[in-house]
Amino acid sequence: MKTILNIFKSDIRAITKYIFVLIIVIALGTLPSLYAWINIYANWDPYSETGNVEVALASRDSGIDLKDGRHVNSADEVIADVKDDEKIAYRPLDDPKEAVEGVQSGRFYAAIIFEDGFTYDMHHFEEAIGDRHPKITYYTNIKKNPVASKITDGVAESLLADINSKYLRSMLDQYFGDADDALDQLDTEEAVDTAIEQLIATRDAIHDYNSAIGQIKSTKSDVKQILKNAQKNLDKGQSKSDANISKADKALDNAIKTIQSVLDTINSETGKLETAIDDLKQILEDSHGIDKEAALEQTDRVLTILENLRAMLPEDPQTTAGRVSADAMDMMISNAEHIKTLLKSDNPPESELISDAEALQEMLDDDLIPSLKLMLSDIEQALERTKSILNSAGDVLDDIDPVISGAGSTIGSLDSTLGGMQATLGPLETKLDDIIAEVQSAKNSDKASVLAKLLGRDAEEYSSFFANLVEVESHELYKPVSYGAAMTPFYSIIALWVGGVMLVTLMNCNVDRRKFPQITETQGFFGRYLIFFLIGQIQAAVIVAGDIFLLHCSPVHPWLMWLAASVTSMVFVALIYALTLAFGDIGRAAVIVIMMIQIAGSSGTYPIEILPDIFEKIFLFFPFPYAINAMREAICGMYKYDFIIYLAQLMVFFLCAVAIGIFIRKPFSGVKQFMYDKMKETEVM
Repeated sequence: MKTILNIFKSDIRAITKYIFVLIIVIALGTLPSLYAWINIYANWDPYSETGNVEVALASRDSGIDLKDGRHVNSADEVIADVKDDEKIAYRPLDDPKEAVEGVQSGRFYAAIIFEDGFTYDMHHFEEAIGDRHPKITYYTNIKKNPVASKITDGVAESLLADINSKYLRSMLDQYFGDADDALDQLDTEEAVDTAIEQLIATRDAIHDYNSAIGQIKSTKSDVKQILKNAQKNLDKGQSKSDANISKADKALDNAIKTIQSVLDTINSETGKLETAIDDLKQILEDSHGIDKEAALEQTDRVLTILENLRAMLPEDPQTTAGRVSADAMDMMISNAEHIKTLLKSDNPPESELISDAEALQEMLDDDLIPSLKLMLSDIEQALERTKSILNSAGDVLDDIDPVISGAGSTIGSLDSTLGGMQATLGPLETKLDDIIAEVQSAKNSDKASVLAKLLGRDAEEYSSFFANLVEVESHELYKPVSYGAAMTPFYSIIALWVGGVMLVTLMNCNVDRRKFPQITETQGFFGRYLIFFLIGQIQAAVIVAGDIFLLHCSPVHPWLMWLAASVTSMVFVALIYALTLAFGDIGRAAVIVIMMIQIAGSSGTYPIEILPDIFEKIFLFFPFPYAINAMREAICGMYKYDFIIYLAQLMVFFLCAVAIGIFIRKPFSGVKQFMYDKMKETEVM
């Protein structure tokens, strides 16, 4: 240790002795930060300036004349609505050809053209349901700038979504608003009789639901078959009711509360399954070999839990989430049975068993658990929607049907769930009885108006509901202050690597053995590494200080951000120093190649999953991903022990650097000297 410190002290004296050398060292400590700061600042908030991206708007549509004599042009209305949008620079043009030419020439990044017949199709709802659709043509110039094309793609999608929402609402308003006119045009007596028959069928269907639920609650045997038989006898009605439903609201609220208990039951079962699969993996991955008896016992446990979960679902679920859950369970049961078959063989293939167990874990995490939660969420949403459109008996049945279909998955909480459903369906059946009785008691001449009053709805309410079927609530987790702050880990880590490259380029990696003739390989490695380490720490401190105080990236944990940069610099400098020390100029070239590969494939900009397969296969064997992820934890917020895990993974590369610099260096010393001599002979290199 004394020799190592003596080498370090000698290096310090050599640096401070010459002012020119000291200036170079100061430059080495500060220049890498410029790379990080310039790139972070350039990317700080690029999407705030999208108002300068020009997109042309033009129309080939001539509009139409309405029955009331008004002339409308939906394309012109859309253009007038969006032309002053500050998020993008819309440029309305009279000539569509000029717009297309502008995109081709690069004057505009994109163009949106409303085609002929756009207004007609928007005002003829019955034809839009068929083969005709309002048409918009979108042109984009990808050559001019590929990122800008992504921005304009989003603009086009947003504009289309606004058109769909706004004008669908308008058309539905018109459509439902014409209901009274349509009623007048019907054969009144025949229409009323048909509607009453439909109401009676709906009431009978609800009665069958109630009977089926009562049977389930009383017997609790073969639930899936009971549900299946009950559903066969149900004929969904499509009639609508506008009666007072205040008494049903309380029952609905109680039914919604049962969803949480159902979720708890599902979580309990899936938790047991997750533990069982994890235990099975540990048995199969035992370094002392597979205990077949224990593995078979654990596989049987996994199968038992899976089969119990599968028994909670109907044979043929009606909801998408239910079908996904059932399919996932079937695949997992098949996979577990395959594991059991392999274990019963004389020489079970360990790799295949481990692969099957990992597949079980992936299907559980990626398919089964999300789909089960989605199925329960669908039930809750159906009940919530029922509260708002309870007057529409046909719509209520549409929502109740998947609830009953999914009831098989909630055996553990079946009594409370079905009790809530009975409390909901009972008042509905009673109200339908009241509607039918009121219409039938009216005079023939008044039946149509009574029916229209009872079943009618406000046109605006219908159009608003159908035009906004889905309400999305977004939660942004670990959100940085800006896009540039989000990119800070990537550019800061690259700057630290660049700093290490600059060190080995301008500083000598070898200790002068004339001053220290008796030093060992280990003493020589660590003795010179200390000065590299010190300058690397200065680089890390300067970069982090500038990120925080100059660029205001506002990390959640500033000191941990510095710690991540400090450890990263220590590892990077050691790795670059060791490669250069062991392989000379070849090592210097190698660190450049490593940097280029990692810039492209470290998941610093694009997710690794969308990059070519080669990067996904090799990126874990390079230090960048772990360093970037550690700094992300410090900047955006921590999740459990991920920060410590990333730093520990990063330290593995430090151990590799020590091994290269001390042990691998010596066997390759002859090769390094040979390459040096040959390069010197060329008188060029």
